[in-house]
Amino acid sequence: MKKMVLGAAALATLLAVYFAPEDEGGVVGPAGATTRPRAPTPAPTLALAVAPAAGVRLHIAPRNDDTDLGNVFAKQSWAPETPKKIMLDQAAAAPAGAKSAPAAAGAPPLPFQFLGRFIDEGKTAYFLQADGRNLVARVGEKIDDNYSLDSDSGEALSFTYLPLKQTQSLVVGEIH
Repeated sequence: MKKMVLGAAALATLLAVYFAPEDEGGVVGPAGATTRPRAPTPAPTLALAVAPAAGVRLHIAPRNDDTDLGNVFAKQSWAPETPKKIMLDQAAAAPAGAKSAPAAAGAPPLPFQFLGRFIDEGKTAYFLQADGRNLVARVGEKIDDNYSLDSDSGEALSFTYLPLKQTQSLVVGEIH
């Protein structure tokens, strides 16, 4: 029975090849290929606020060039941008001749995101994330030479930006 099925399949293949339409010799290009150049269009920018208390934004911009189209190994990232990266992008986007306004004399937005907490022998440790790094902080400790964790008030963590001695809060919701 197997030999009959295989023989019938081979015969059907040979008949399909014999009766197939003649090849016209044309080469089919990629879908959507055009012969005239396209005018560049400005890239729309989508800014999505993620955790506004932490000042983190996610920036997704479509590509305008066709060089990386179809390249599955092109550099791609869904990581949120850091405040430093956002400020550098804004400075680069400003016209070269325009003078930027003087920076406000204030602390930058908190770079931390609250991940959770852990209580061990009555001491609470807070898990934070800053610039893609995971940190463990306790009340009274210094973080990255610029911040110190001062207190927790149940719904927020209080930080001090050490260079300017300014207090900032990170709302974390109700902590039980």
